[in-house]
Amino acid sequence: MNNVGNRVVAIRQQKGLSQYKLYQLAGISQATLSDIESSKKVPTVTTLAKICKALEISLSDFFAEDDNIAEKQNNNDIDNLPDHVQKELDLAREFILYKYGIKKASTDK
Repeated sequence: MNNVGNRVVAIRQQKGLSQYKLYQLAGISQATLSDIESSKKVPTVTTLAKICKALEISLSDFFAEDDNIAEKQNNNDIDNLPDHVQKELDLAREFILYKYGIKKASTDK
């Protein structure tokens, strides 16, 4: 992996965030974020945790080799939906399976 600053920039850009928005969300100063991104400063664990929280990723995701954090997160979005929405999705899935004959209706006796 490249340095921490390059990783912050890459993930920030994948998320479509400006530097201004990220330092606001992270609760750090603009100068601190700028210094981290330009590799003038190595962040403390606490500061990096704030940045990761603002980027909506874990520290382990930050250090993962997979560069496509945004795609990975989008795949987990369905799992994070409220229960009632997940039930609606399950019902819709069942309806489609029955409609196209992929799954047969069970007969309750």
